[in-house]
Amino acid sequence: SSSSSSSSSSSSYSSKFLASLHENLQHKYAHQPTYLQAVQEMARSLEPLFQHPIKGHQYQKAFLILTEPERIISFKVPWEDDDGTVQYNRGWRVEFSSILGPYKGGLRFHPTVDEGLLKFLGFEQVFKNALTGLPMGGGKGGSDFDPKNKSTREIKRFCQSFMTELHRYLHPSTDVPVSDCFDNN
Repeated sequence: SSSSSSSSSSSSYSSKFLASLHENLQHKYAHQPTYLQAVQEMARSLEPLFQHPIKGHQYQKAFLILTEPERIISFKVPWEDDDGTVQYNRGWRVEFSSILGPYKGGLRFHPTVDEGLLKFLGFEQVFKNALTGLPMGGGKGGSDFDPKNKSTREIKRFCQSFMTELHRYLHPSTDVPVSDCFDNN
């Protein structure tokens, strides 16, 4: 009965934690539903850890820290199409939890890419890297650039401009950008 009340107490505390987490994130990121859904699903899957009678509170604090990116880089990507017209796209790099090592994660070029999608992918990348034993944090980057129906020269000019802008924020000891889907590779 003592263990039953302890279990009930930690379960109640965990439920309050999840409700508070949902409310706080909803308030801050209502405009990023994909990211919110990823955090909420991960929190629900980790609920048994949050209910641990001794370490539950530590797990909750660690999870709260993981829900916020360490940095989000946003930049303009100017590039020239084959007609000589300058086009503009947005570029981002979202980086989570460098506690294990440099930020590792793909670069995605697709018209659906936005900050919320990259936060979702970067958040999940932290857990992928940790579960595979890679001593790396999570990161994702990309642009709303659509490589479909673009010439090889246009894609090359866009990629050169994207990396020219992004490289200002990267360092070999802190970042490991890699290929992702929708990048023509």
